[in-house]
Amino acid sequence: MNKMKKAFLFLPLLLLVALVAFLTVPLMNKDALAPTEDWRDKPFPEFVGKNLLDPHARLNNNSLPKEPYILNVWASWCTWCIKEFPILLKLKEQGVPIVGLTYTDEPNAARAALNRWGNPFSLIIDDYERGFLIQTLKVSSAPSSYLIDKHGIVRYQQKGYNPDFEKDFLPRLEALRKEP
Repeated sequence: MNKMKKAFLFLPLLLLVALVAFLTVPLMNKDALAPTEDWRDKPFPEFVGKNLLDPHARLNNNSLPKEPYILNVWASWCTWCIKEFPILLKLKEQGVPIVGLTYTDEPNAARAALNRWGNPFSLIIDDYERGFLIQTLKVSSAPSSYLIDKHGIVRYQQKGYNPDFEKDFLPRLEALRKEP
């Protein structure tokens, strides 16, 4: 009976380890998305928004590139976004069109961040006031990135920081560029 009592003492620890494993293993898959967040094979939503760098200009789906591009959700306060910016700047130098979408970020703070880190974006949608795109896409964290084809269909998406961002996105982008 004494051995049985000792075994019961370890039961809470085993349950805790099992719970932690259950919650963290899905997070280790960079392609794991909640069904509500999954936009793959769906058209990018119709929108009207402000241009972060020209607040008087309005952006909509017609403002977006007519070729495959990356849409990157970012914020000035996001440490993982700061870490991702050098990768995005390198991709921009290689001619990759990248559209930015601000994530709950005050426009002046976002502009100041671009002055500090550099601007990898061909245009930036300021979604601060309405939050329409963030809510529609069901973005729950930054950075988040979407690969969108020339027809406006989301072909790939990734949630969170990925040190292999370039290796994951560039071959997919090149394949989309070759599609008729």
